[in-house]
Amino acid sequence: MTGEGTDFEKLSEGPHSGVAPAAPRTLAHRRERARLFSAAVLAAIVTAFALLNLGDVKVHWLITTGRTPLIVVIAFAFVLGMLIDRLVMRARRKRRG
Repeated sequence: MTGEGTDFEKLSEGPHSGVAPAAPRTLAHRRERARLFSAAVLAAIVTAFALLNLGDVKVHWLITTGRTPLIVVIAFAFVLGMLIDRLVMRARRKRRG
């Protein structure tokens, strides 16, 4: 015998004995996944809503009035809302930090 142990000892170590266990998921990781999932659901809802409303509507823009597909109005309002949200969040972070 060479002192390395028997074949039975090597079998009892298990197939992953030399591999470190996976790190537990952190709270930040779970929040990020929840945020991504929420964004995907919101995007799907907005897309479905926009695709169901393809007709033209009369829109009073700041300078002129015209007929525009409702999907354009919905997309514009969605993007504008996201932009305002990001600006508000940035202002809050600056105020705190």
